[in-house]
Amino acid sequence: MECNVGLKEQKLRVLAGMAIIGIGAYYNIKGLAAVGLIPIATGMLRYCPVNQAIGYNGCAETRKGSAVL
Repeated sequence: MECNVGLKEQKLRVLAGMAIIGIGAYYNIKGLAAVGLIPIATGMLRYCPVNQAIGYNGCAETRKGSAVL
């Protein structure tokens, strides 16, 4: 798997996933909480199959200015 999620997008995905899980837990909607795991997983792996399908690569901008982790 090649990186296609940039650093800023990674942070946004993890925060959004945590917010979705929090809303799901607050309103006791288990399905919504489970959906919140998807952006967290794609953020932590820095790979998103949807980005690959549409041809978007957020890591390309990361490689220009700084080292890739």
